[in-house]
Amino acid sequence: MRMERSKGQQNGASLVKDAIYGAIGGIVGTLVMEQVANGLYKFEADEKKKIEEQIRPEPPFMTLARRLAANGADGPPSEKNVQRLGQAIHWGYGIGWGALYGALHDRVPALSRAAGLPFGIVFSLIGDELMTTAMKLTPPPQAFPIDAHVRGLVAHVAYTAAADGVYHTLKRVGG
Repeated sequence: MRMERSKGQQNGASLVKDAIYGAIGGIVGTLVMEQVANGLYKFEADEKKKIEEQIRPEPPFMTLARRLAANGADGPPSEKNVQRLGQAIHWGYGIGWGALYGALHDRVPALSRAAGLPFGIVFSLIGDELMTTAMKLTPPPQAFPIDAHVRGLVAHVAYTAAADGVYHTLKRVGG
């Protein structure tokens, strides 16, 4: 006797699959985001770079890694362990946002319009402008030159466009 899956089970399986596709897209998106941000940074004025480097000497994920490593260590954490933790935070964050994008893609279609442009904007505003300040990983947004905000916005939009492309490819291939 064949058992039929309920609509709720099908929707749950679809949600999980979409989140996995999004997470894979998040990996690609994170790679793209890094390249776009680094490329745009090269074109910024040296005096603005100096301001940013003085108020934020390292990426927020590294600041968080140092904080977490210092709180959990018996002694001073090794730089190698801090670097590893920072990379784990960075990639986990990118994968997590990708999973969220995949889960929301078909369920909140307004966020996935124009290759995810609305989601990329929300991601930038929440991730760069709100969370890092709220967690005291960076100074408030107004402390940064406008170039840093533009770079962050463009990089997050590029992230989402890449994640969107991967998501659509995996949906075509895997259903």
